[in-house]
Amino acid sequence: MPRPARPRALSRRVRVLAGALLAAVTLLLLAPPAGAGTRPAAVEPSPSATATGAAGDASTAPVVLVGVTGLRWDDVTTLTTPALWDLSRDGSVGLVAARSVELRSCPADGWLAVSSGERASDLPADDRRCRTLREPGEDGLVPGWTDYQASARAESYGARPGLLGDLLDGSGTAATGIGPGAAIALADGDGLPVGTHVPRPTTTSGLTRAVRDALATSRLVVVDAGVIRDPGYATAPRASSTLPEDQEPADEIPGLPGATDPELPSPDAIVEPSRAAQAQTLDDRIGAVLRATERSGATVLVVSLADSSRTTLQLAAATGTAPDGDAYAENLLTSGATRQAGLVQTADVTPTLLDALDLEDEAPALAGATILPVAGPPTAAGRMAVLLDVQDKALWVTRVSGGFSTRMVLVQAVLFVAAAVILTRKGRSDRAPLRPALQVLKVAALALAAAPVTAFLTGVVPWWRASDPRAAFWWTVLGWIALITALALAGPWRRSVLGPAGFVAAVTVGVLVVDACTGSHLVIDTPMGAHRLLAARFYGMSNQAFALLTAAGLLVAVAIADPLVRRGRRTLATVLVAGLGLLLVVVDGAPGLGSDFGGPPALILAFALLAIVVSGRSVNWKVLAVVLGVGALVVGGFAVLDWMRPPADRTHLGRFFATVLDGGLWDVVYRKLSVNLRVLTNWRYLVLAVGGVALTWIVVAGDRPGRGALMGPRSPLAGLQAAVPLLRPAVAAIGAGLGVGFLMNDSGIVVPATGIAVAVPCLVAAAAQWRLGAPEGTPVPADAGPSGVAADGEDRAAPRAGQADGAEQVREEPAVSGASAADADAARPSAAPPTPPPARGAH
Repeated sequence: MPRPARPRALSRRVRVLAGALLAAVTLLLLAPPAGAGTRPAAVEPSPSATATGAAGDASTAPVVLVGVTGLRWDDVTTLTTPALWDLSRDGSVGLVAARSVELRSCPADGWLAVSSGERASDLPADDRRCRTLREPGEDGLVPGWTDYQASARAESYGARPGLLGDLLDGSGTAATGIGPGAAIALADGDGLPVGTHVPRPTTTSGLTRAVRDALATSRLVVVDAGVIRDPGYATAPRASSTLPEDQEPADEIPGLPGATDPELPSPDAIVEPSRAAQAQTLDDRIGAVLRATERSGATVLVVSLADSSRTTLQLAAATGTAPDGDAYAENLLTSGATRQAGLVQTADVTPTLLDALDLEDEAPALAGATILPVAGPPTAAGRMAVLLDVQDKALWVTRVSGGFSTRMVLVQAVLFVAAAVILTRKGRSDRAPLRPALQVLKVAALALAAAPVTAFLTGVVPWWRASDPRAAFWWTVLGWIALITALALAGPWRRSVLGPAGFVAAVTVGVLVVDACTGSHLVIDTPMGAHRLLAARFYGMSNQAFALLTAAGLLVAVAIADPLVRRGRRTLATVLVAGLGLLLVVVDGAPGLGSDFGGPPALILAFALLAIVVSGRSVNWKVLAVVLGVGALVVGGFAVLDWMRPPADRTHLGRFFATVLDGGLWDVVYRKLSVNLRVLTNWRYLVLAVGGVALTWIVVAGDRPGRGALMGPRSPLAGLQAAVPLLRPAVAAIGAGLGVGFLMNDSGIVVPATGIAVAVPCLVAAAAQWRLGAPEGTPVPADAGPSGVAADGEDRAAPRAGQADGAEQVREEPAVSGASAADADAARPSAAPPTPPPARGAH
């Protein structure tokens, strides 16, 4: 049986040859390419297991990140930047909010965001200049890594520089970095680049070869294509300022820049190139990368990770297959963190890379979300027009917001002083000169109460497209204020004490609720909303919008409940107050609507207090404890339900809950406290808060026994509480809601100050309306309590309330507990003043 012997011999020869071939391949894999730096003691995974050149399998297709700094879409033209021009026609395009720890981000900040998946930054230099990024030295360490770690520890964002590199290393995913920024992005926690690092070639052909070689062995390729710096903002070389104790000073370390480094040009030799020249250089490098990926089936992300000098939205583009299987082609970019078509943020890059590499389950909760394609205009010109329009609006709104806030605060301060003088001035309100002063005060107060909501309504008019955007903005603001004020004074509600003010509050609530339910288009990039450049919130209810919703919502509730309480219909009034509160809680806190974490507890507390008073019951500490507990459960329920959704669909409520599970709660709390303390001394908000509280005290304390002529029973405002018995409970509820909002949100004093900006002018308008119709010296019963209710519990007559136009006096219904509206009408006296309404619980 000779036949079996030959196959056995052949099998032995095959085994010997296979062993030799395997040894040779192993040696080739372990030997680094010339000029490349590799991690010490690291074994590269087999390329057959980690790399592919097939275009048909998206799950194993390589991913290429091309990172730049300072590149914007307005730098792109068909002649000077042809590669980016073609990319804008064929790929997905978007804008990047590159906000880092500081408002203005440096090149290192952007690459650190890729490394950590969170906001991170370099340590600031004394001259405030950004660091020039350098290639790793002979030891393989990323220059400045100790600074990056020290900065991350000093901040409260929970950033872990090296997170991406550690995940790649732990999963055995092959990666190649090209350029100094790529070394930062792919470094592990010790500052050593994972996989292979290649210095950026000086020629475009060399860069094409380097990327092509990297795609043959690596699943992830990161390329630093360079930076654009505006004139006067050039980066500066520097050494680490937090060197280990056993390390030599910078000027004695070979390779670190110092005063005697011969490779550094002198200041006289530095000539800064123009933006156009720098953009052309970046375009050449990006084009070189794109040529290398033409037949690889790779997904390519081109992202500008930081600013060139001034803060503005940056450039993003993508080609290939998205992590969800859709194509990055002829559409816009978005992410679950922004929920805006055409907008992503720097922190979204890391989740996108991890998702494309099937490593998203290995990562902790991150601030960003996967970058995905979304439908946009069908033409490339239409998509670019949308992006440039958004970029212009984001830039211009930052230029007018400060002026809007300053002017509003100054005018509000004038209103506070004028109201304190006019409302407390004695004299008959139907005689000159008091009557004209009261009329002017009422109109001015209504106009100022309308000013906050007009900050959101300005987004309806494209004022930033005008030839003079600043002037167009102010004309838009004045137009909306005039329209809302005119309607408040002209409608049938004008005859009620709370009617005009209630109308302005209702408009404020209506605008914010409708906007939250239709995609939060008005909240974004408006003077009192969320700004894209700040990258703090891209959808839902901003902190200032929440403050307005709370204060205005409670004023609307009082305007609805007050006449019902007068008619003895407390049950219906309580149901309506509670129903309105529930609606606002859902709109403010539900994921996908307001998505607000700190708002629902404040709203629940405020509306619960008001509903209890409206029902005629008293408020005690047990009730407060139950209400606060319910608020915590509601917010926790919103967060858990959102967290249970897929990570790409979560709002920041679900991401916050995931952060808590990962142990990052203290970082969030510390950051909120730090911001609260930082804005606590802002003069604008202090003026609103202190002045508003003082004026409110003068108005609501006008009938308290034992006070002097200014705020006692002889005050001109005496009897206002009896005319509107729910006024003081409403003020208390607004104060409670804004106080809890102050503690739970990271805007601090901004929350109560913004709420005061609408609540106090409405209060002034109501007081002026009442004085225009109330006879001078309307007495409060001698045995009246704090709200004009007799101490023995008997109902008393309320003074006759305001006039609509100064001529016709308005009759208020007497309170008839338990009586129907018809009975109340029949019981109303025709000439004598009515009796004060019951205000049981209105304390």
